Amino acid sequence: MKKVVCLITAIMLCISLASFAFADADVEFVPSISYKGAPEVVGGGTINDPNGTSSGEVPMDHLLITPLAEAETSTKIPAEARDELLYVYDELNKGNMKLPYSGEVDASKMIVRDLFDVSWICDDGHKELVALPGVTVTLTFDIGIPANTDVVVMTYINGTWSEIVSVKNNGDGTITCVFEDFCPVAISVPVPDGGSSDTGDKSNITLWVVLLAVSSVAVVAMVVLRRRELMK
Repeated sequence: MKKVVCLITAIMLCISLASFAFADADVEFVPSISYKGAPEVVGGGTINDPNGTSSGEVPMDHLLITPLAEAETSTKIPAEARDELLYVYDELNKGNMKLPYSGEVDASKMIVRDLFDVSWICDDGHKELVALPGVTVTLTFDIGIPANTDVVVMTYINGTWSEIVSVKNNGDGTITCVFEDFCPVAISVPVPDGGSSDTGDKSNITLWVVLLAVSSVAVVAMVVLRRRELMK
């Protein structure tokens, strides 16, 4: 029985260390990022010419937003886009890749709350149009962000993360971004006061409840076994 208790204790220690290692990673993610849905595109999108003037609407049925949570199961996302999204998440999570926050942003106080891919799923003239130099696409996402909250949006293009300069917090839970191309997208916000996320995620609490339950069962089993040995 002592061996069983030792084994359980070792497992608990490993899980605890793993959770701390995650918290100490170079890039932190909200715990719910692994099962968060795709942000909703509000009001469609517009294609802009090199002067920034709208020159057409984005055909929304040709646009696919795939969150990290659905990358491995989606049958619509192009294989290359899927692999790239999973790759950047893995590299960021391991600390092998860093988001290049500007000097005005304290990276240690930022947390990635959304990671998703934006892809064309139809090879038509719009795809070629956006690929032209200077042509951009404006999209508005509903991410439930509080008004006046600083938000940083980055895109992963040609193996490099770059911050989108034109990002507006509209004050109604939405943000408007101007994209040069479609690719993996990371949305970061400041860590809420107290270091807790506003997503309502309870994964850490659940972890400790499970650990407490396992340890309690082990203690009870040890006590029962001990009493049986004394009664012999």
